[in-house]
Amino acid sequence: MMEGSVMEMGKLYISLFIIFSLFSLAMFFTSINHANEYKQYVNYQIERYGGLNGTALSKINEYNNDHYEGKFQVESPQMNQKFQYGEQVTYTIKTKYEFFFLPILSRDIKVKGAALSNIR
Repeated sequence: MMEGSVMEMGKLYISLFIIFSLFSLAMFFTSINHANEYKQYVNYQIERYGGLNGTALSKINEYNNDHYEGKFQVESPQMNQKFQYGEQVTYTIKTKYEFFFLPILSRDIKVKGAALSNIR
């Protein structure tokens, strides 16, 4: 009789762990999707303002704070420069994802991007 209740509790814990793992994995992929959406916005700002100059960075940071609560960082060796038409600007978007039920685990998400300046 005692073995049956212990087995039921074990099944319950394993089932909850699997459910939480699937939910956390879905949230991880949602975070990657947000990074790709943010990358698209960064590309648009680079094309519009001719690079990662002050105006583009202020728009990008404002959008980040309004829509993603400031969780993304844009890094580039070409910061604060304005480029001619057709020049390529490369950058990396970084964020850190922490699994909600296992605080020990965290994963860095890095999305590399590039855009062409469209300023003449």
